[in-house]
Amino acid sequence: MPVLTDRQRIELAVPAHLLYALTSVPDVFVPADPALAARAAADVAELRENLRTACLEPFADLPPVKRQALLRRLERVSQRAVAGWHDRPALSLMLMLWCFLKDLTDRETLILWEGSAMDRAMRKLMPMCEHGFEVHDDATAAQEQARELLGRLQGEGLYL
Repeated sequence: MPVLTDRQRIELAVPAHLLYALTSVPDVFVPADPALAARAAADVAELRENLRTACLEPFADLPPVKRQALLRRLERVSQRAVAGWHDRPALSLMLMLWCFLKDLTDRETLILWEGSAMDRAMRKLMPMCEHGFEVHDDATAAQEQARELLGRLQGEGLYL
């Protein structure tokens, strides 16, 4: 991994941190077929492990004191970003976060290294989110909410 600035480390960790928190919500992922529940649980567990790793990867090479300081900053940024989300459905939030992450990677504002934990998580999320858009059928709202999230994070000095 190349040498990263503190801001770049936070930018790499924010999407994983937000997704990791959301994947802990019960029933955020419901299999299309109830017979697939065991497989779905295993997929979500693998996704959560990749997201957990992706949250920590950008800080792995730092001394403990610096790592803890940046993890606290990540927590503060994330808390401000999610203010007001408590009354929104989990599926809506997941689709919004997917649009946010997809926008960042499509514009190459955020570059994921192939084979990284976040890359593996995105590959796992893709079919889940595609199914969510089929069920929810409101991609426009998710994209608008993703733009609002980006605006809040840009207000924090990220993804400029």
